[in-house]
Amino acid sequence: MAANLLATLGDLERDSFVPLLSKLIGESKHPPELIPQEDRVVKHVLDILLPFSTTSSGGPLLVNHVTYHAGRGNLIIEYPGTVPGKILSFVGCHMDVVTVNPNDWDFDPLSLTVDGDKLRGRGTTDCLGHVALVTELVRKLGETKSNLKSTIVAVFIANEENSAITGVGVDALVKDGLLNKLKDGPLYWIDTADKQPGVGTGGMIPWKLHVTGRLFHSGLAHKEQVYGFATPSTMKPTQWSYPGGGINQIPGECTISGDVRFILLLS
Repeated sequence: MAANLLATLGDLERDSFVPLLSKLIGESKHPPELIPQEDRVVKHVLDILLPFSTTSSGGPLLVNHVTYHAGRGNLIIEYPGTVPGKILSFVGCHMDVVTVNPNDWDFDPLSLTVDGDKLRGRGTTDCLGHVALVTELVRKLGETKSNLKSTIVAVFIANEENSAITGVGVDALVKDGLLNKLKDGPLYWIDTADKQPGVGTGGMIPWKLHVTGRLFHSGLAHKEQVYGFATPSTMKPTQWSYPGGGINQIPGECTISGDVRFILLLS
């Protein structure tokens, strides 16, 4: 059965995949005030899939465009199987990318560069490359109308890059129960750069650690032994800071400050 399906779907079609990826990468030039507008990507995906959907042509694909914030939509595409309850899903292809300054790159990251089999552009091996790849898979299913036991679901999400903002992407879809039936079968989270295994392909759990102690002046050393300080207060760092960033980013720099107390001895 698997061999028959592979033969039916065939290989990835370069003449379809590359132009789609080029359009997706080109949309990265347009985030107003550095806020993505995923519906720009949605439009290109729908241009490919709607001809094979129940929305426009009576085709097999079920299309659900879910938007919680203007211009920042999610897409749930379903290819129905023949056995109720059997389901296989691909989730996590995100339509937003981290904004970049093209001047910092040795090529234009906001357009697709094709050099033989080498593709270069922002999001090629990660988010937008996944969007284009899964779109092509679903298109082939809709085009061939393959007889599958399992329902295939592809979920293209908004707002994956900015964990400080909620209620836009997959978290809102889960909250509204739109992904509940995906629990009945295998779910593949599609979000890995450079085609290598990635940590956290099942999502992430944010955490924070808040520590309390005793406020202590850096120049009062007489109670250090009482409070159990391992180093003298005259050398201890007193402030920590970093320039900010997302919870899924390790800062590129930080600053640790303190004061060194001197004792002037006069003779």
